[in-house]
Amino acid sequence: MLLSAFPVPQPRLPFGTLGAEIAIGATFLIHIVVVGFILGAAGITPFMELAGRRRGGDERCLRYARSLSHSILYLYSFGATWAVFAVVLLTGLYGRLIGTLLNLLLLPLTIAFASFFVGVPLLLIYVYRWEKMAPRLHLAIGFAFAAIQFLFLFMIVQLDSYALTPGTAVSAAHAMFSPSYPWLLLHYAGATLSWSALFLAAVAVWRGRRAKSDAEIVFQRWAARVNFAIGSIFLLAQPITGFLLAGTIKSSAPGVFDNLFIFGSGSLFVGQVVLLAVVVLGSNLVFWLHNQESAEAGPAATLTVVALLGMAGTALPASIIPQQVVLLRYLALLIAFLATAANLVLYLRSLRGAGLTTPRLTPAAGRAIVLVGLAAAVLSIYMGVIKENSKLPCGIDQTTGQSACLLTLHQSTQNFDAAPGVLP
Repeated sequence: MLLSAFPVPQPRLPFGTLGAEIAIGATFLIHIVVVGFILGAAGITPFMELAGRRRGGDERCLRYARSLSHSILYLYSFGATWAVFAVVLLTGLYGRLIGTLLNLLLLPLTIAFASFFVGVPLLLIYVYRWEKMAPRLHLAIGFAFAAIQFLFLFMIVQLDSYALTPGTAVSAAHAMFSPSYPWLLLHYAGATLSWSALFLAAVAVWRGRRAKSDAEIVFQRWAARVNFAIGSIFLLAQPITGFLLAGTIKSSAPGVFDNLFIFGSGSLFVGQVVLLAVVVLGSNLVFWLHNQESAEAGPAATLTVVALLGMAGTALPASIIPQQVVLLRYLALLIAFLATAANLVLYLRSLRGAGLTTPRLTPAAGRAIVLVGLAAAVLSIYMGVIKENSKLPCGIDQTTGQSACLLTLHQSTQNFDAAPGVLP
């Protein structure tokens, strides 16, 4: 009776093809931003608490960890609810696509979503039993909650890596061995820890500007510098995992690689290089401004110029760099990141030497931190868009179960052909 109430044939993609893609893309982008921030914050919080509780620890670290745990709590239910909304949309608009993936990857996806039953009570205990629990036990709960969040990431990346480079794996037991899985996992984990910390540094600068008391200004200044250091450390690992990921895609899914760098997403890389240059050069500018009044000012300025030249070489148009010497682009990027790493060492040495005193945060350094934090968040989202656009429109061979990519748009919008009596 229910089926007879629908028009025959049933309409596909009620929003239209473009509208459906925008609805799914926008919904998942919001979800990924929220969950990415939660993952990064969950990874940082227990380590900050550990720094605050160790012998001779800093009370600022405890305050930082406690306030960040409250931020996770405020966003957690919203992120989970938004995920349900995104999956409902995906199921309704692309029934066969989500059905195929759920069948193939049922075990890791079940583990991923079941982790919420463990993560939620751990988070509530961690936030609301802060002063009523032994410090070591409370710290253990914080690390357990972080582990549960990254378990979710370990499971959910199986779906993404399978969609990118499935290889010959067509079952949940083999999805983890998708060629791109380890590098995509490391790239995601590093990216979440990097952009969330850099974004928190920008928030600390903003809150410091609005603070009413000198004590609050000093604390936010300290939080901005520490967050920026954490984000910069994880930023330096991104080119390595990104290079290994791109190499794996090239060898195991050449069509996806061509879409990624030549056809569908090739032009989008201009925007990615611009955003990456903003993050890298902005970071070096912050390091130099921080050491401007110290003995490290000269070396910091030199390293900033070297990073600028390296990023300029990375951004050279393909028409200028001959195909035979394309490695020059990678060499220029390597030089830029080596200079950034050396500049970061000077920055960390200066922070450690300052001890409990926090150097003044100049307006120029504050604006640079805000710019880098926002650019890092946008870059993380932008790279996800590029990756999704690179997937080829081919299908799954029902005989062998193997495929080079996902279903076509036409196949994805079709419903399963259920036997009579199965549906109501």
